[in-house]
Amino acid sequence: MDYEFSRNSFDDSYRIVFSMGHEAIGRWLLDELGTELAQVTSCLHTLQQLESEQQWRGHTFTLTANRDEVVVVANAMLQPASDDAQTTLNEQALTFYDEESYAACGYQDFLVMLDAYQDFIARYGRR
Repeated sequence: MDYEFSRNSFDDSYRIVFSMGHEAIGRWLLDELGTELAQVTSCLHTLQQLESEQQWRGHTFTLTANRDEVVVVANAMLQPASDDAQTTLNEQALTFYDEESYAACGYQDFLVMLDAYQDFIARYGRR
């Protein structure tokens, strides 16, 4: 998983680019954590202390993590296809897959990325 964080000093906007298949993680970072250092630090600390599978539903995305894998899914993908037919998350992910709506990566890789994001925000973020 490759990624790049940048900040435009002209208009104070942030840009996060992830490799193909991991774009949803970048959207999750900005949509759910934003650029507040305390929020990023709190999330990193919580994930480092993880002992069993946990799930956090945000405004736009849901993050599910265990010691092996982290999955980020757009909340819209978690809605049932219809009232009559309940589908599982995996079926929905395959049927409605959108690179900006679903991503999975290894737990350790996610922690390394989140630590790098924390460093980036500490250096360039809003205080």
